[in-house]
Amino acid sequence: MSIIEARIKNFTYENDESPTLHAIDLNIEEGELVVLTGFSGCGKTTLTRILNGLIPYHYGGILDGEVRILGKNILDYKKGELAKYIGNVFQNPSDQFFATIAEEEVAFAGENLGMDFQTLCEKTDAAFQTMQIESLKGAKLSELSGGQKQKVAIASTLIYDTKLLFFDEPSSNLDYEGIVQFQAMIRDLKAMGKTIIIAEHRLFFLNELYDRLIYMKDGTIEKIFLKGELTTEDCRRYGLRAIRYDSLVCENPSVPKQAVTHIEDLSVSIGRRELIKKLSFDVHAGEITAVIGKNGIGKTTLGKALGGLLSCKGHIGYGKRRRQRLKTAYYMMQDVDYQIFFDTVENELIPSSKRKDESYLQQAAEYLHIIDLWEKRLDHPQELSGGQKQRLALATAFLSGRRIIILDEPTSGLDPLMERVFSEEVARAADAGRTILLSSHILAEVQRVCSAVTIIKNGRVVENGDLETLRRLSRTRIEVRAHADQLDALVRALTDAGVGARRDRGRLEVQVAADRVPRVLAAVAEQRVTDVTCEAASLEDLFLRHYEDVR
Repeated sequence: MSIIEARIKNFTYENDESPTLHAIDLNIEEGELVVLTGFSGCGKTTLTRILNGLIPYHYGGILDGEVRILGKNILDYKKGELAKYIGNVFQNPSDQFFATIAEEEVAFAGENLGMDFQTLCEKTDAAFQTMQIESLKGAKLSELSGGQKQKVAIASTLIYDTKLLFFDEPSSNLDYEGIVQFQAMIRDLKAMGKTIIIAEHRLFFLNELYDRLIYMKDGTIEKIFLKGELTTEDCRRYGLRAIRYDSLVCENPSVPKQAVTHIEDLSVSIGRRELIKKLSFDVHAGEITAVIGKNGIGKTTLGKALGGLLSCKGHIGYGKRRRQRLKTAYYMMQDVDYQIFFDTVENELIPSSKRKDESYLQQAAEYLHIIDLWEKRLDHPQELSGGQKQRLALATAFLSGRRIIILDEPTSGLDPLMERVFSEEVARAADAGRTILLSSHILAEVQRVCSAVTIIKNGRVVENGDLETLRRLSRTRIEVRAHADQLDALVRALTDAGVGARRDRGRLEVQVAADRVPRVLAAVAEQRVTDVTCEAASLEDLFLRHYEDVR
């Protein structure tokens, strides 16, 4: 049975001249998991807003067509009535929060719909347990990291028995652990018969779950892939993110060390809680450093302190005082809405002091073309999609002229094409001698651009240094594909050498320290096996060495 029926000729937002959506003909069946993907600005978020009833009740515009939910025209529902049937997790979780405390926020939906107190308490506890965030119950939402806010928002959808669940870029602020939890939760919700619509750029964690994957382009449906149909070649053809996590990883060479900036015994507190504890590491000019750790570990707090937005104790080589750091470093926030101040896209990029600087104006025009916002330069920034806002914020950071750029989850809303542009611009900034610090939870993507890594755990640095060196010093993964008899003999040889191996049909995998690699390869050569892959440790491997509990 179709739970959603959409026949949309056109949809145009208020004050827009051209339609955002056109020629949409879509039925979604009960119990289906549908993924919407495509480049930023293709219409994914707008389509979800129509399908979940936020348009026309919360977003104005002209809809030429008809949308039916549970057999009833969305225009025939009273305002707020659809909340009984639909759960939503927005791209920016803060946009949907009504309370100040995490537990109150999760309980709000059930309380608003008249759920009895005992049932409400039980369902709230269960939602926190499902997302494994029991420790956040009494936490202030304003003090949570982006990933923690995302988990709270997801937990709030579990309170009431909705038939439909909508997620807009749910992985954007989640760490590896959070993505695994979300993946498991989606699998459970599917088993419960829920209908799920997910707008997402990252596909690797949904590849085995979706029933249909819809590729959108220029405001319409370009291509529909049924379960299991999407291939790596399709991803290349349509410019989509990889469907396998390991295929995201690529090599990045080290860069020569230049001028060093020392950060020593840095401590930062929020209220009475000390998030950063005597943290010390070095950063170099021309270096791209990944700062990684679990959600809530203090990465955002560290970025704000280094960017001059928070007071701190300790030594920062480029500025003891906040004012000094503000002049030297540029901090791009996770939630870029907080950094949008002006009435047009163009004005966001061009400060008043640069209005007559022809060289700067030329640079700004170049960036508007690079981030594909030239046609929208006179639009209000708040009218942009989440991914477009992200591009604008990145362009503002690179145009700032600051020698230190701190980027907090910079790729969260970017499509694959713009992520490639981002990588190029980060590399260009580093080549010019600027220092780049970036934090992200998608480690394989970070590995594409970073040359150094700083891993934080419990408010302290547990790993810091050149990425390539750290990878070589860590465990190396060797994968062998061969006939069963060859693998049998190889397992025996490796066991005799004291090397454990993981076998899966025609494949065998070992992970060993660098000094044991020659011994393993010698055993492989004795069996005359030619299908061999040898890879140094990935950034994910380095991370999991300190966070083994997330597996």
